Amino acid sequence: MREGIRLFNDRRFFECHEILESFYQEADEANKPFLEGLIQLAAAFRLFCDFSEVKGPVRMIYEALIRFENYQPAFLRIRVQELCQAAESWAKAAEAHGSNPTVSTIPKIKLQRFSFFS
Repeated sequence: MREGIRLFNDRRFFECHEILESFYQEADEANKPFLEGLIQLAAAFRLFCDFSEVKGPVRMIYEALIRFENYQPAFLRIRVQELCQAAESWAKAAEAHGSNPTVSTIPKIKLQRFSFFS
């Protein structure tokens, strides 16, 4: 999972997708919708980065957001709510007439910090 997140944050979306797919195959059923959302985000941003597509990736991002609904604010140490807000902002900007989304504006997956105190 960490490797998939690292690849995502390094903008290596194809490799991220492959790693997450293998993790998905072994995951329990309760985690699969969440992993499907991460895989969809990786696939969406790959389509944008490698093929300059916008409509398909935006649709895929919104589908991923639906999958993340039951996993907020955080799941598996991933700041899901923050990721959803950033991904939705990116998708809305990409949809805006005349906007030019860039690779540098693609959100990164952030993890919760470990703390002994709540």
